[in-house]
Amino acid sequence: MKSILMNFVLILAFFFVSGTNNAQTSPYQKSAINHLKKNLEYIASDKLEGRGIATRGIELASEFISQQLKIYNVQPFGDNGTYFQSFPILETNVDSETKLKVFYNDNNAKTFLIGEELYLSTIVIPSNNYSGIKSDIVFAGYGLSSSENNYDDYSDIDVKGKIVFVMLGIPSYLAETAFLEGYGRMYGGVKYKITNAEKHGATGIILIPSGWIQKHWQFMVKQATSPEFTLINDDVENKSDEGSIPAVYISEEVVRELLKDEKYSYDEIQKLANDDEILPIFNLSKKVVLDYKIINLVKTAKNVIGLIEGTDEKLKNEFVVLSAHYDHEGIINDEIYNGADDDGSGTVAILEAARRIAQDKTNKRSVLITFHTGEEEGLYGSQYLTSHSKYITDVIADINIDMVGRGSTDSIYSIGSNKLSTELHDLVEKTNDETVKFCFNYEFDDPADPNRYYYRSDHYNYAKHNIPIVFFYDHMTEDYHKPTDDVDKINFEKIEKISTLITELSHRIANLDHRLIIDKTDQ
Repeated sequence: MKSILMNFVLILAFFFVSGTNNAQTSPYQKSAINHLKKNLEYIASDKLEGRGIATRGIELASEFISQQLKIYNVQPFGDNGTYFQSFPILETNVDSETKLKVFYNDNNAKTFLIGEELYLSTIVIPSNNYSGIKSDIVFAGYGLSSSENNYDDYSDIDVKGKIVFVMLGIPSYLAETAFLEGYGRMYGGVKYKITNAEKHGATGIILIPSGWIQKHWQFMVKQATSPEFTLINDDVENKSDEGSIPAVYISEEVVRELLKDEKYSYDEIQKLANDDEILPIFNLSKKVVLDYKIINLVKTAKNVIGLIEGTDEKLKNEFVVLSAHYDHEGIINDEIYNGADDDGSGTVAILEAARRIAQDKTNKRSVLITFHTGEEEGLYGSQYLTSHSKYITDVIADINIDMVGRGSTDSIYSIGSNKLSTELHDLVEKTNDETVKFCFNYEFDDPADPNRYYYRSDHYNYAKHNIPIVFFYDHMTEDYHKPTDDVDKINFEKIEKISTLITELSHRIANLDHRLIIDKTDQ
């Protein structure tokens, strides 16, 4: 009898030791995957209607997330003892009957429709006062004025009361000069072109698509009548009758039509641009009328925030943030964009990490479990939180995840850990090596990388406050912002591994005897 018992004990010991030598998914893995599946099947279900900002669907999502946090014994850390941090958001709608009429010398006209051949920009909210006005058109090159570079497309032409017609971007022959020395992105941006045209008295601006916009034209026009959102703050003073001049992108077909039988054709202008020649400035013989209506509504958006209080009386007043955005695209053209990976995967991974941390209760510093809204519209939830939360000066790190459920189980992109703190980077590497052993891909940490992912998710608003961040991301492209981003394509083992990694990483940061050393503030 003793021999049988001893053998049984030895077998148990073997399995225990074997389990602790494996990557640290084993203590949680089976139950974790069950939690992850259950949570994501709801978060990314049709019932939530794509979780568009300030919609019924995302309201259901916020209630579900808060209920899960309560079940996991994560305390509320929002407004007035709730899990919610609410803030106003401006919803801007473009009327679906918006159209551009092109008039010829004989006063015949052709009509082009929004959602097909044109897209009305709301990057700066246009005033309804400019709608329906018949206007002359001036081709104004790139629409730039730069005293620093002795360059001005408006120097020899009067555009007052007219619509200007411009190329996107900046002249390529100036790309290596001072245009890119602090000014390039500003001058190339649409917001600058609108402001500059308005400054010169124009009543509207027509933009020739190029680059990303030209490549993704069908995606652009598909969303042409979807609501756009703006964070309401001191920078947003525009209402529908107080805004800027209208700006429209038009298809290549309409560009050719506008320049047909004019002084220069579209092909001739493109050739000049491609050959690094100065673009001509000239009046067109045609006239245009842009008919549109802007409808603005103020709505309420919500971040969801929970607190796992630290165990150390002094250190608990400092915070490690675990974050993901829980919004997605909503419903576009009657199709539901469920966003299972983007960012349902990150949402449920943060929930799973919260469950584990709250259960373990070994974090000396407090851990904030944060679900941002409005990321898809411009990082609005994280912008509001980092600008309006008094505790932000006591946040010592943000671990952000956005799309972590697709691709190989063994690899993930790691972004930003070395931007502000070498110590954080080293800690991320060490934690990974000692736990889940992901193969980290640092491709997107290259400052020259054109994707600029470091600037494109919520962690960036923390980094702007000199808070060290790390961002984990799977770079799923085939279903990105498509209605096909569904649960049946999710790799739950990968989400479980990222949950393990961020749980352990948050513990190690929370239990440091010092704040992370920031040694790269110049970046």
